[in-house]
Amino acid sequence: MSPTTMTRVDPIFLEAIENLPDGISIFDHDGVPILHNRMSEKRFPHLYEAFAKGAKHYREAMEYSIRQSRPDLDDEQVAFHVEHFNTLTETGETYETKTNDNRIVQITYRPMADGRKVAISVDVTELRQRERELKRAQAAAIAASNAKSAFLANMSHEIRTPLNGILGMAQVLEMGGLTDEQRDQVQTILDSGRNLMALLNDVLDLSKIEAGKIAVVRADTDLTHTLRRLHRLWKPKAEEAGLEFFLSLDADLPQVLNFDAVRVRQCVSNLISNAIKFTKQGRVEVFVTARRNADGQYLVKVRVSDTGIGMDEETMGRLFTPFTQADDSTSRKYGGTGLGLSITRKLAELMGGEATVRSEPGRGSEFTFSFLAGEAAPQHRVVSEGASVSEDEARSTLKGQNLRLLLVDDHPINRQVASLFLRPFNMRIVEATNGKEALEALRRETFDLVCLDVHMPVMDGTQTIAAIRASDEPWANIPVIALTADAMTGDKERYLAMGMDGYLSKPIAERDLVTEINRVRSLTPQQLAANRDAKMAFEESQAA
Repeated sequence: MSPTTMTRVDPIFLEAIENLPDGISIFDHDGVPILHNRMSEKRFPHLYEAFAKGAKHYREAMEYSIRQSRPDLDDEQVAFHVEHFNTLTETGETYETKTNDNRIVQITYRPMADGRKVAISVDVTELRQRERELKRAQAAAIAASNAKSAFLANMSHEIRTPLNGILGMAQVLEMGGLTDEQRDQVQTILDSGRNLMALLNDVLDLSKIEAGKIAVVRADTDLTHTLRRLHRLWKPKAEEAGLEFFLSLDADLPQVLNFDAVRVRQCVSNLISNAIKFTKQGRVEVFVTARRNADGQYLVKVRVSDTGIGMDEETMGRLFTPFTQADDSTSRKYGGTGLGLSITRKLAELMGGEATVRSEPGRGSEFTFSFLAGEAAPQHRVVSEGASVSEDEARSTLKGQNLRLLLVDDHPINRQVASLFLRPFNMRIVEATNGKEALEALRRETFDLVCLDVHMPVMDGTQTIAAIRASDEPWANIPVIALTADAMTGDKERYLAMGMDGYLSKPIAERDLVTEINRVRSLTPQQLAANRDAKMAFEESQAA
């Protein structure tokens, strides 16, 4: 500071600013410093050296400082930097620069009286270093999450392929002439394999939810039909356990709403499965209501009550924690991973609702699952699921159609399983090991249906369906069902949006294959085209 300036400033104030960790300077209307502390001079020595040598204004001092600090710059580059820094001082915009001692400082100019300005420079080197470290850590975490997702997807695919062979052949054996003892042994294989599949599905879902990569896919859907199908699905299981099983729908429940039917079915199935598992005698009841909110959405509540073993407060407190069950004895006695309720709660929250429980030991439990559903469009178009027929009707229908089916899969066991499933239905089945062979077969002869694997050498399923739909051949609109080991969240929607008409994940159940073929075959060409348009439009809207 100049002696004349120091005589006009309180010594206490001078001592205070000299001890500041930040640089502080006050400039007159020409940009010449009338007061500054040592930290400012330390950080920008060439600037203050220029003023000491007689620089009359800020531009002149800044040009000198830049030439001293950056001798590599030519005159045009120097002029650009001078103009840049001068503009920042005029606008008062905060900016960052690097000092001669390689520190990063943040500088802010603020106007004072009579055209003067005060400048504050704050050292943010450590802050920026921590930010860089956090960004690197975040990038590493994202990379680890992506690697985990890729690993899980790969493991899912690899596990499902041999499981398809195990469960498929066991189902074929089950349909043959077996003794009672052999039938029990085959049933044990099937039950064990299905339990393994349930565990794999739960782990994959939980991983996706925790990674924030699970999508809620809403569409106008018949809610009452969805719930009645669930009731029909679980009724045999309840009756096998000696239980009464009821479904009650509120009189004011809208028939069609906009919601994620797949996730709703998953959550309600988890609750029904638990209720049946933990109820020795009595009944399980599902009661569904909907209340319209002020914003036009509906809060749908599904209450699943049972007359089972019930729970105490402590047990209910940890019930929705992943891998947790009521207690160790429960886990041993009833089995399961404890993932279903955790997944149900997380999915409910993703859909704007919640999952709760009320219970007393020995007096049963009541689980409530809620979710937000939008009002269906006035001219809603529910993607058709085909005719709803019984399993016996589906089998009878397929037997009488004498279908010509193209089965495309690179794995011989997968082809063998599907062929054995369909052999009783008088189908002519032609096999192909990749997409290229499939296209050659389509050019060579006429088919009614294609069952298409996704991961294949030479030409995979995604390339094949694209080639089929883009062709000008008569088979461009042939019904195609994806039979794939891809069962991660969003895979079904993705493949349907590509132009597939059906989807089954491996391991494939004979009943599901028959039902899906019958469903797709029941669709008219107009319905198939409309469904593809709707699915592709939805995919485009999600991408946007």
